[in-house]
Amino acid sequence: MLQEAGTVLHLARSGRLILKTTNPPREGSVLVDEKGRRTAKVLEIIGPASSPYLSAQPLTDRIERVTGTKLFVEENTPRDSRQFTERKFSSKQSGRRYQGNSRRS
Repeated sequence: MLQEAGTVLHLARSGRLILKTTNPPREGSVLVDEKGRRTAKVLEIIGPASSPYLSAQPLTDRIERVTGTKLFVEENTPRDSRQFTERKFSSKQSGRRYQGNSRRS
């Protein structure tokens, strides 16, 4: 059985889908529709813990069909999504600077 991720409220100006959720999945989880089609990837969980929302990157061009529907967590999404959320910092004279999550050395 699929775990419900939430209901799509709207498409934000940033191009991300905003979902209302009660049981947020991990960041990096892939969300599917009721037919199992990959629809979005969770980028971050926003809002208060008592009333969380998801910000997700759409994986489809047909966003208008998704608005108002329920999305579910894909069953084979890897449990360990650390590579998605890890950030690397270096100490420089001006303080800590974000270097991104690139694999270049």
